[in-house]
Amino acid sequence: MFTEKSIELRVTFVDLGCNEQPPQFGAYQLDDAGRPIRKIGAYDGKVFRIEPANVQLFALGPNVDDLSSLQADNLITYRLPQKIDEWRNGAVLARDIWSRFIPLFTCVTGTVRKCRPWYWQLFDDIRLAPALSLMQSTRIKPITAEVNQHIVFPFGCLPVCDGMVEVYERECCCPYIPIPILLDRLREILRHLPIPLPDPIPTGPDPTPITARMVQTQASTLQARAAQLDFSAIPPENLHTDYLALRTMSNEMATQYVQQRTYLWPLFCQCSVRKVAQTSIQPGGRFDVCFLRPPRRPNCVITYAYKVKQIINGVLTVVYDGLAAHQYFGASEPANIRTYNPVVRTCADGPGYPPPNDGAPFVMLEYVTGPGTRHFNFPVQKGEKQVDTLGANHGTYTTSYAPDCPWATRLGLRLWFSPDLEPIATYYRLTAYAVDSASGLAVGAPNVLKDSVTWDKFVTDQIVGPETLGPVSVGTEQNLFRIPYWNNTDHRYLSGQFHQVWNTASSNFPDGKYMLIIEVFDKSGNRIKPTGAPGAGTPANFQFRRWQSAIETQSVPFADVAHIFWIDNTPVSGKIVDLRKGGIANTGECQYMSGPGSTTFAIGFKAYHVHGVTTYPTSPDDDSFMASYSIHWQRGLNGNTGTLGPAAGGNNHTDVGEDGVPVSSGTETFANMLTSMGTVLQRCTFSVSLYVAAKHFDGYGRISAYDYPQTASFALEITG
Repeated sequence: MFTEKSIELRVTFVDLGCNEQPPQFGAYQLDDAGRPIRKIGAYDGKVFRIEPANVQLFALGPNVDDLSSLQADNLITYRLPQKIDEWRNGAVLARDIWSRFIPLFTCVTGTVRKCRPWYWQLFDDIRLAPALSLMQSTRIKPITAEVNQHIVFPFGCLPVCDGMVEVYERECCCPYIPIPILLDRLREILRHLPIPLPDPIPTGPDPTPITARMVQTQASTLQARAAQLDFSAIPPENLHTDYLALRTMSNEMATQYVQQRTYLWPLFCQCSVRKVAQTSIQPGGRFDVCFLRPPRRPNCVITYAYKVKQIINGVLTVVYDGLAAHQYFGASEPANIRTYNPVVRTCADGPGYPPPNDGAPFVMLEYVTGPGTRHFNFPVQKGEKQVDTLGANHGTYTTSYAPDCPWATRLGLRLWFSPDLEPIATYYRLTAYAVDSASGLAVGAPNVLKDSVTWDKFVTDQIVGPETLGPVSVGTEQNLFRIPYWNNTDHRYLSGQFHQVWNTASSNFPDGKYMLIIEVFDKSGNRIKPTGAPGAGTPANFQFRRWQSAIETQSVPFADVAHIFWIDNTPVSGKIVDLRKGGIANTGECQYMSGPGSTTFAIGFKAYHVHGVTTYPTSPDDDSFMASYSIHWQRGLNGNTGTLGPAAGGNNHTDVGEDGVPVSSGTETFANMLTSMGTVLQRCTFSVSLYVAAKHFDGYGRISAYDYPQTASFALEITG
């Protein structure tokens, strides 16, 4: 054991270039397991000073004060008594040794957002609705996802500003990329989601991923599963996209695909994983942190996974687990983390950016339920509670899946109040009226939207509490709601909350067009209006505005601001009326059809909506509130599937059968329906399903609850 208290040594760096500076390094005493326990010396660029007393094992490495940042690959271990004697006349370090002391910093950056589960968008895809309707018993969309004042699953992604991010480094070294193993691994990860998955290898030339058989299989799996889906560890959407892409590629193409996506390597490689850093989430949901790491080894890739923790009800809780979700990011790739955990607290960063305006303080309806849903399909406002004559489709909303969609169920109404209005406007009120289409006037009794509104806010940096906005009575006015401003530290409201939720399905709002108006009031309950506006109210320096396109707003020079909504909560109608052999209708309960292979099968059916821009007896009735219909058949248990075309001479989005007379679908031959793997079966049982999809829209997505599904069964036999 060495007893000298301090030794100074000269250091020679072999192969140090003329333009290179010698690296500074430290010396660290190690425990029996080889872990640094204290710093015993350092090289300062001139001399190496070390205190070797009572040290048996030590290591040289980067010169740091935080011993936990030292990595094994950066340390060179020695037995001190042996090495010190050798270095009495000066330490000589080979380039392979001293190059490890040069600090190599890696930095990671990213954002944390709280979102709705990404796969929910599949359930609103009108093309997949017939198949996915089979899975509704699994409660794909939980009740907690419905619109309410406390946002559990936000309609748009919201930043998370409070919490800790842990960084985990994963080094994976693979001699080759085994595509079949990767496909199996992806399928194993994704099978826990309530969505159907196609087989790893397509069974035919059509790679369409969704079939009834897949849906039935996945529904059975979910119903049998005891454990609930962990919202902190939902696999990311890109793994689903990668699976669908890889299954259709050749092995060579798939290998190239994976080489360009290093985040997939941890799914099939032998990997090491270690925690390398942690940092706090900053305003806007941002985070960044830098740390030392050893040089990368050849044939290896480095990826990073993250865990996000928040204090929930006084307990530090993992609200996102990237390791469990199998979500990895490259070192140079921003980590855009999406957590789907309903308990996550979002930011309290203020009202956000204002809609387009001319610089004056203003009030307007910013969006309906979803942040991008800007409603402007109505005439210009002509006066207080009056717009111009309504056109045929005014009040509807054009979506990505259909034009002229009616509003339905519960609509989250998000208003904009300029911060400069706080001394002027204290309360708001939302009222709906029936509207006369010819005159554009509000008619009938007012329906004040007076459901209680409560906003969540931070009462400490980590504890969230509710604050009720109304309804309250002030002066002579009733059913007022206090405007939530962000201008002081007591008003740190969470993002994404609504100023009111309009329950359009209540008995107060039978199907039809309605005018929704916004009014504002001062602290004494007196109505205020823009300066120069006619009508009752105290003039004040502000504007009402409303959207005139998806990117522009316009000033409304009246004492209120009016919007037209076409409300409809009537589901679509549909029915399989009969089954048809060779064009002959049969309404019998049990049907066994036989005939030559060329015999045709069809159904007689109805599919329509009683309301819309066009209605019966208009012909063609091609702009009702029915989005479309589809007809699918399936043979036996897990057999082939196919479709029957729309009514002859028509399309699948024009109403049929609303006059009470069923129409015939497209046809298919017995031979085609009974063909299996190139062989024509003699007989089998079948099911045929009619699915009628509604246009109805809640500001976020299509309302599949207003669709109509029906299934019938029959048997076919080829004779003759």
